This record gives sequence, structure tokens and C-alpha cells, in this order.
Amino acid sequence: MKKSLLTKALLTFSVIGMVFAFSNTVKAADNYELVWSDEFNGNSLDTNTWNYEIGTGSWGWGNNEQQYYTDRNITVSNGTMKITAKREDYGRMKYTSSRITTKNKKNFKYGKIEARIKMPKFKGVWPAFWMLGANQDSVGWPKCGEIDIMEAINDENLVYGTLHWFNDPGNNNADSGSSVAVADRTEYHVYGVEWTADKLRWYVDGKVYRTMDVSNDSFSEVRKEYFVIFNMAIGGQWPGYDIDETAFPATMEVDWVRAYKKVEETTTKYTGPMITVTEDAVETCSGKWGSYFGSDWAGASGTSKPTDKAVTGATMNITSIGNSQWGVQQYLKGLHYYPGRTYNYSFTMTSDVDKRVFVKVAGDGDEQIFGEYIDLKARVPYNFSRQVTLAEDMEGVLDLYFGMGKCDGDAAATNSAANITLSNVSFKTTTQIPDPNYNNGESTTNKPTLPSEEKTTTNNGVTTTNNGLTTTGNGGTTTSKVVVSRPGKVSVKKVVRSKNNRNIKINIKKVKGVTGYQIKYSTNKKLKKAKTVTTKSVKKTLKKLKKKTYYIKVRAYVVKSGNVKVTGDWSKIKKVKVRK
Repeated sequence: MKKSLLTKALLTFSVIGMVFAFSNTVKAADNYELVWSDEFNGNSLDTNTWNYEIGTGSWGWGNNEQQYYTDRNITVSNGTMKITAKREDYGRMKYTSSRITTKNKKNFKYGKIEARIKMPKFKGVWPAFWMLGANQDSVGWPKCGEIDIMEAINDENLVYGTLHWFNDPGNNNADSGSSVAVADRTEYHVYGVEWTADKLRWYVDGKVYRTMDVSNDSFSEVRKEYFVIFNMAIGGQWPGYDIDETAFPATMEVDWVRAYKKVEETTTKYTGPMITVTEDAVETCSGKWGSYFGSDWAGASGTSKPTDKAVTGATMNITSIGNSQWGVQQYLKGLHYYPGRTYNYSFTMTSDVDKRVFVKVAGDGDEQIFGEYIDLKARVPYNFSRQVTLAEDMEGVLDLYFGMGKCDGDAAATNSAANITLSNVSFKTTTQIPDPNYNNGESTTNKPTLPSEEKTTTNNGVTTTNNGLTTTGNGGTTTSKVVVSRPGKVSVKKVVRSKNNRNIKINIKKVKGVTGYQIKYSTNKKLKKAKTVTTKSVKKTLKKLKKKTYYIKVRAYVVKSGNVKVTGDWSKIKKVKVRK
């Protein structure tokens, strides 16, 4: 719903260049199954699913809307839900309407969300069917993300589909949208969005009118849960304030709303051996502790001196803590992790003054996974130890933050100085994963071998020593602990298709100290049923391929003593089309 006048201009312009012949079709039955719906068959709104949002919000719900939302402008009857806007003085506003959400009751991630809607058309009206990120309360807008499935304004014969996300470099909202003409929006149409981790497709009556690639890391907001919203605003920044007073009462009707999930393709279950791994995500992190001082907005200042390794931390020489908790920040970004696992997070922190600090573990968009205040006493080491559990479906980044500015309840005075030392940092878990050295052609894991691993082998009870590594038999199965370091992340410098045959030449950016490289390639963009080849050279040619688009990624590996192969992280995927 949140729009600017510039957004409106851009969206309207996008229609001018569009051909109103649809490029694709979406069908509910195609590899989708229904997971939730509200058919509105009762005689009242189901409050186990829906919440009423009441009032005018902050600055007219962020849009300077001219209505007051109530819970009495909604009715359910004859199989539809009706939002009726009225011309009446209420709560210092001249109009009333309704807005409902599934927030904290029904959240969705990926699939298809669609509704059958008919709506009024007159100057000043703004009906909408849209979604906000479920983490809205913790990170705010636009960091939570917003997917506008359908919006319409005034008396236009257009509907709009838009994505809003957080533009990190500009610290503000970024948006992208398109619109399409509909024959008569006062009649029923099905409006929907098909949503994956990589792509959004907006459609009307099954006809796709806009596809947006969101595979880039900057679209992390898309890869989270969202809740559904219906509302009908009157006036505001986008539709303007020229409101047709003769059009009231005006009703938006929703016949049904439905959510589908994609039926996953059947995959062969991994049946190979498992290994127990212990990883300290801080120890394996190649980065150093960073810092931020908000001098312009928080009055904070100082310097940071990170050590050579993330585990040994950094020292923050804060000359002014400013007036805001996040005015002074210390952070470590891009930790490797396993979703669904519980990590032991520990560190030692010492301050030369009494000081409150906020400890935060964050995912994409700075979403808080864990957060807690700690109170440091002057010159007394604070030994922190907590367990942090990551979500099973967690994707994207994992970062550690400390808010060292002026916190609520802080013993330190605004703009005072502090010298804080961080050391002995650990974020560790022990878990089981499929053995990366086992290959039956069906393993679906791409997880790398980790810095500390326990491998199970069979030696018929014989005790052996190889290259300084001792394994002791216990009647057939033995366990050895091998401590190794992972190679750095690799990248594909260039992928070139041959002009005269169906070959692809791959040029890999060299990584020092590695044994070789693994190349995985497939005609499936998720690399299902991929083939893997190994090379010790940074150049490799894949021969006699099909006339299709290929998706390629690489990773480095190193063979350590005891013939232990340790792999690094996969590179970003490159694609190339074989034409001949």
C-alpha cells in the first residue's frame, strides 16, 4: 500500500510500453495443492483467521489516507466478504472503511496467493489485496518487505502489482511494479501472485502480466513469511484528494481467498553414511569484526581495532556513545550455519565503565533471531553464554551484532566515552550431516565438510595410525577426529559457449592452496539431477551438451592428511545457453 507520487508515475509509465497480450498462464492445478482458504460462507468474519485494524494509523497508514478504519464496515453474507466505504464523520475523518489482516494468525511463504474480487471505480478510491512481511514489528517497513498483489486507484481501468523492499545503500524503500488493463474491475476477476525464492509473477484471471527476478541477495525480504491484507482506502498520496462524494457508500467484495503450495518433485532419499560435525561459525568466518558510528544522527564517535581473527574479537574505543543504542555498532557478518540447529553462543566482554550493551543475532534484513541486554561492570569481564536455535527453513545470511550506543536503562550517560573489549567469541554446534565424500548420484545435500569432523570407518577391530591420526577399533566401527581448515570460496570468472559445437568452456578464479575444483552443472536451475566433474585446473571444457540452458556452479577442495577431502562453499550460479 505504501506509495509515492514517483512510484505512481513509474507504474503508469510501465503500462504505456506494455502489450496487453498476456505472455503466460498460471493454473491452480499445475503442481500446486491448496493449503488454506477462506470461502466466506458464514455470516460473520472468522476472527480466528482475521484481525481488524482500527483507526488512522501513523500518518494515515503511511499514505495520508483520508478514512478511519472500523470493524463495522465489514460484513459477510451470501458467500462473500464485503468492505464498505462510507461518507461519514468519524474520529476526525470524513470517511470510514475497513482493513483486515491475517497477522500472527496465518503466515505464508512461497506458492500462490489469489483472491476473486470485484471493486468500485471512482475518484479517490484505493482498494487493495496485498501482503507484509511477518517480521514487520521487529524490523519495520520496508525491511519487512511488501508484496502488493492487486491495487487499483480512482476510476482507472488498471490494476497494479508491486514489490517493495529495503534499499540498503540508500537506507530507504525501493519498489518495482507494473500494471495491466482489465475489462471492468467492478466485475469479478481473480488476482494473484506466484511466489518462489527466485521469482514473482503477477497475474489476472490466470494470465501473467509481470515477472520479476528476485534471485539477487538484495531481495532477501522476499524469502520470508508474509501475512495477507485486504483494505479499501479513500484518498491519499497516490490516488490524490479529489474524492467523488456521490459514490458512497461503495463496496469491495471478496468471493474467496486461497493459498497454494507447490508440490515438490519426488527425490530419492539419501541413504548413505552420516558424519558428526562440530563447527564454530566464528572460527570458520573469514571476515573480521566491523564497526559503525552514527555521527550524523546519533552523535556517536570512536574507532575500532579488530584482531586478525574473528574469534579473538576487537576493541572499541568509543569517544561518544551518542544518544541511540544502534548509534554505535560492532558486527560480524556472513557466518556459515546449519538451519534448524541449536548453537552455543559465547564471548567475553570487558568495559572500562559501567555500560549496557544489546546482543543480537540477525538474519536477512537484520531480522532479530535472538536479542538480549547485558550489563557490564567496570573492569569486570562478562562471560556470556546462551543457546540460539535457528529456524528449520532459515535462508540467507547470519550476522552477529552488538548495540553499544546509549541503551535504554544504560548506566553510561549520553555522549559519554567507553572502551569495550570483545574476546573469546564462539558460535558453535555439533550435528550430523550426510558424508560429503559419499556419492550415490542422488544425494541432495550441498553442505560442505566442516572444520572439525568425526568420520566413521570400518577396520575390523584393528588399531591403526596414519599420518599422525589414530583410529581405535571397537569391534568393527571406529571413530577418528580430523581437524582441518576449509578452502576459500571460489567464483566462476567466465563461462563461454563454443560457436562450432555444443561445448562450454569454464574459467575458474584460482584459489591458493587447494587441490582442485568440483564443477556441478545441470539444465535445471536448482541443479536437480546435476552432474559433477572434478578438475585440478582452473580451466575446464564440458563437451557434447544438449541445446539447452545450463546452470553451473563450482567449489574448491583440498585433500588433507589421512586422505580427507574438505570442500569449500559453492559459488554463485552462472548460466549459459547452448545453441548449436
